[in-house]
Amino acid sequence: MFNILFNIALLLALTIFFATYPFRNLRRLTSHKVLVGMIIGFIGISVMLNPLTLYEGVIFDSRTILLTVSGMVLGLIPTVIGASMMGIYRMIIGGSGLLTGLITILIGSTVGVVWHAKRYQKVLNKHEVFGVEYYLVGLVTHIGMLLAMLLIPSNIRNSVISTMAFPILVVYPVGTYLLSLLLFSQARRIVSITELEKSERLFKTMFEEAPIGMSLTDLKTGRITNINQSYVTMLGYTKEEMLGRTWEEFTHPDDKAVSKATTDRFAKGAAGPLSLDKRFLRKDGEILWANLSLSVFSTEDREQSESLCMTVDITERKHYEQKILYASNHDALTGLYNRVHFEEYVRDLKLGEDQMLTVAFGDVNGLRILNEAFGRDEGNRLLSRIARILEKNLPKGDYVSRVGGDEFALFFFNRSTDQVEALLGAVTADIAALEMMGSVIPSMSFGLSSLDAAQRSINEAIKQAEKDLATRKLVDSPHTRGKAVYAIINTLHEKNKREENHSRRVSDLCERLAKAYGLGEMASNELRLVGLLHDIGKIAIHESILNKEGRLTYEEWKEMKRHAEIGYRILNSVEDMGSLAQYVLAHHEHYDGNGYPKGLKGEEIPLQSRIISIADAYDAMTAYRPYRQIVTSEQAAREIKRCIQTQFDPILAKVFIEEVLNLSYESL
Repeated sequence: MFNILFNIALLLALTIFFATYPFRNLRRLTSHKVLVGMIIGFIGISVMLNPLTLYEGVIFDSRTILLTVSGMVLGLIPTVIGASMMGIYRMIIGGSGLLTGLITILIGSTVGVVWHAKRYQKVLNKHEVFGVEYYLVGLVTHIGMLLAMLLIPSNIRNSVISTMAFPILVVYPVGTYLLSLLLFSQARRIVSITELEKSERLFKTMFEEAPIGMSLTDLKTGRITNINQSYVTMLGYTKEEMLGRTWEEFTHPDDKAVSKATTDRFAKGAAGPLSLDKRFLRKDGEILWANLSLSVFSTEDREQSESLCMTVDITERKHYEQKILYASNHDALTGLYNRVHFEEYVRDLKLGEDQMLTVAFGDVNGLRILNEAFGRDEGNRLLSRIARILEKNLPKGDYVSRVGGDEFALFFFNRSTDQVEALLGAVTADIAALEMMGSVIPSMSFGLSSLDAAQRSINEAIKQAEKDLATRKLVDSPHTRGKAVYAIINTLHEKNKREENHSRRVSDLCERLAKAYGLGEMASNELRLVGLLHDIGKIAIHESILNKEGRLTYEEWKEMKRHAEIGYRILNSVEDMGSLAQYVLAHHEHYDGNGYPKGLKGEEIPLQSRIISIADAYDAMTAYRPYRQIVTSEQAAREIKRCIQTQFDPILAKVFIEEVLNLSYESL
């Protein structure tokens, strides 16, 4: 019995090889299967050299324990190799117990290998402390061993079984259990070490090769302890230039407070993750926007705590957000604050107890006329120039916003009404110094309202300023718009002398025809004026079309036909000229309804427009053109007579020929 216990103890002592090189690594353990199998075989032979011998050739040792546990832990190949070596050695020993010895080697190997295939991975992952299953496997193996003893010769069988039954069924399973417990503990340790090494390699790989910035910072000192290449590239430094320095040295001055607040949260016990956006100063001086995700990084074997930071460059995103924010709060044309910002500003504005506010609303006079005359590009250019004038004259701390197409809102703080009016006077003078197309002088009207904290609300002050503006425009606008109309016609005549001469001749012919037809002095004078202004809409037609010699193309003619509508819109915007606008609009309508722009017919066409039509056509035919011969008065009168009932009013045409041209209508 002592020999059996010593044999098992020897086996347990020999298993320390599993904790030494090259078997510390489980991958090596499984990749050197032949070598491991041979070692198992040698260990088995070693324990077989010190057996319990009952009879010649009848020996007992701990080889079944070794083979069972080998099969359970190492699997098929090492166990088969080890079992083969022990089997060969057992045949060399020979004796009456040879067959039983070989069968017990086969039983131990088979039970261990089968268990390894079915249960090894599951049991390894369970991390059981006691492993009762190991004992049960040992018990099954050695019951098989006890049954194999029936093959011992009958003359010694009973003696052997009676002697070995207790050790085989009690001691051997315990030995199997102890050896399994030892080896599985070692296997689990190897697995843990392997997983730890894998995690370390994974973290190192992720840290060093991540496409985002990653860093470790000592939470106590605030100094950078490690940083990856992506981070240093992002900031434009080398790794050596950054290690050991604090993040404060690279942080934008405006974001240092935000950064410190995050550090303080970690100091107070926050573990993270924490996220913030902040700005860094790159080595080249450029500003880098970054999103930082931070968490505490520490291990049990180190007292030092660090913050792990993952950083993404969001500069492009921030610039895009800033553009969107700017666009949402600023007017695209002038760069001033827009209506949306104005509404928010008014909503959030709170006046101090001793603070006074003067609200001013300004409106560009006659912008609609100027847009019609010179095009929206010129109108927009004027608005931009006015915006710069407002910014230049607005004191620091005051506010200006474009709140409508031609309307601006201004807030002046702690200034008297006299001071505000002086400032707006300077603005008005600067605007008057501007010129459009070299002759039109723009202007702007302002309405004011003042309040302090004890008076009415800001919204009431705004309404009062708008009312004051409306009142002032009643005085300013008619005069200003009238001046604008005459400035526009003068500009057209300065651009095109031929148009000036044509307009003056048509004006004279209209007055003469009106008097000949029997209209009164007032109506005749009105027709003289509308004759002068009938082509005012040509101010918006390109000079290349106006000055073209020869026939116009279809597209050019289509553009030229717009001048009647443009002239109508210009004159209609001036209250005193609203009636003239209708005459200008219809002066190219034909008596048979084939004219433009509305296709009016006969009496639907205003009388004044029918008069302008005859005068305009006559002058167009008789005026000098370099691309055709001059038409005589008789030829022009004959053409007018030919076109009665189609283009011209027949009664007016006859009066024009007889009374204005002094020609015989019948003889033409």
